[in-house]
Amino acid sequence: MAGVAAFAETRDAVVEAARDVRAGWTRPATVGIVAVAFAALFPLLPLGVGLNRLASDLYLAAAAVGLGIIVGLGGMPSLAQGAFFALGAFGTALLSAKAGFTGVFALVLAALIATLAGGAVGLVAGRLRPAIVAVLTWLIAWLVAIGLASFPALSGGAQGITVQASVSPTLAYELGVAFAGVAVLIFALLAHSPVGAGLSAARQNRAAAESLGTPVARLRAATFALGAGIAGLAGGLGVFVAGVADAGAYGPLLSAKLFIAVALGGAVAPAGGLVGVGVLVVLNRVVELVGLESLQASRIETLLVAVTILAVLGAIDRGLLPSLTDWRRQRGRSDRAVDTSVIARVPVVDPVGLVAHGLTKRYGAVKALEDVDLELPGGGVHALIGPNGSGKTTVLRILAGAVPQEAGTVAVGGEDLGESGLRQRAERGIVGTLQATAVFPELTVLENALVGAGLRVPHASVPRAVFATPKARRDAHAAREAARSALDVVGLGGAAELRADELSGAAQRRLMIAAALATQPRVLLLDEPTAGASLAEVDTLANIVRALRSSGLTIVLVEHNLRLVSRVADRVTVLEAGRTIATGTIAEVAEDEAVLGAYLGGGRF
Repeated sequence: MAGVAAFAETRDAVVEAARDVRAGWTRPATVGIVAVAFAALFPLLPLGVGLNRLASDLYLAAAAVGLGIIVGLGGMPSLAQGAFFALGAFGTALLSAKAGFTGVFALVLAALIATLAGGAVGLVAGRLRPAIVAVLTWLIAWLVAIGLASFPALSGGAQGITVQASVSPTLAYELGVAFAGVAVLIFALLAHSPVGAGLSAARQNRAAAESLGTPVARLRAATFALGAGIAGLAGGLGVFVAGVADAGAYGPLLSAKLFIAVALGGAVAPAGGLVGVGVLVVLNRVVELVGLESLQASRIETLLVAVTILAVLGAIDRGLLPSLTDWRRQRGRSDRAVDTSVIARVPVVDPVGLVAHGLTKRYGAVKALEDVDLELPGGGVHALIGPNGSGKTTVLRILAGAVPQEAGTVAVGGEDLGESGLRQRAERGIVGTLQATAVFPELTVLENALVGAGLRVPHASVPRAVFATPKARRDAHAAREAARSALDVVGLGGAAELRADELSGAAQRRLMIAAALATQPRVLLLDEPTAGASLAEVDTLANIVRALRSSGLTIVLVEHNLRLVSRVADRVTVLEAGRTIATGTIAEVAEDEAVLGAYLGGGRF
């Protein structure tokens, strides 16, 4: 009976996977399948092309796809991919030629070493600014090259380490086709998962992604490990084709070449690295056809590469494949009006109160907040108003965990939040929008909301996304449904497939609210949602906020637009120079003389 149950479960999983594949099938997927099939049949054509050389090119292309995962998804401009390629190559050579391991075991172990090394680098790089990542990884590429040259006992010196080639040219080529195809598939699976949406969001705006609870540093470390592992496996396979691991072949120039390939093909496209390596290979073959001497050929190839880079990136800065996708999107685009009047019913939540006591914050000698108290009953809207620089946004940032307070406490539902940060508070249901418009422009409207929904995906990780397990697919489906529901709440359900940068400024502000709602918050922090909005858009936002309040959501609203505040706020706190000068209903604070003097210069509301 257990065997029958296991068979039924496996069958259901296969059927579900087939259904998901059919539902998500796209034209690029068809093109990819056709391309792989044609490439696999290439040896049957009587062209007289060296298969070993093509296999080496394919392994290099797979390493470039791995680098694309690090750069295009992870947002880390790594210049050390050649170093991980070298780790795989020399690890495989040493383990098989000197330690006596079998070829397959040596290859797997060397790839694992490259993966662990990449993860270690990613733990550091994932927390750094892109420019620093580029410098750090370029130094790593040089250190590996210098280390191989300085220890001939390890690298084999000028002769390198000889490895007995155990695969035929045809098998090596077919392995290259399969490996490159799998690398592209891994990139695509990761990119279209909630984890991939979070990574892409962090690449475009890290602060906004972290405000939605995306664990950027952890995901980037895993992404770096994945990309490095692909490079290590490619390097090990390349050794069996070349028959030797030669230190001179893995210098910093290899890392630069791989980075150039990714830039040419497009870092955000799964096949971008593959196309970029293809361009470089074609340029190399053109130079060879000219028949120049070695030194001249090298100079001509460098010149051709430089001219190609200038021509491609000067005209299309995102690379070949992403720019082609953008062109196709523009051609097929229909200017659809987004219906903002239809607001879906908001799921009911259990109201929780928020209490902040004695909030104090200084920036150097400047006191941003001094002893500010807030008490919000569950299911209400509490507005913070005051002149620019009065400390309103600082209050929200402290409540969200973006910055620590120097004194004071924050409690939700009676639970003291202590010194918990953005991620921990988002998990506890405290999520907010940023003051500036901060959508992820390269993602669709649905993918923007999916970044928020990713917070509630159980055990979200890079390996689960890559292997697309049944549980991971179910979680991804649930996340997409939550994202669509959040879009419906703010009236953007009909714009799900548009890119975020195609929306108006006011619609982008509502998209930020949708992404926050997709996290399933209990306390929502809104920072000036009407910035740049027309009167009609203010009315739409008022309807949205009232609907959210009716659902039981507790809302803290920072806003200059008193039209919105008067329509939605249950209570209002007025700040001036970081201190509370009045708290009450809108009618009560409107008659407060201190408020009138500070906020309106003695005028009336």
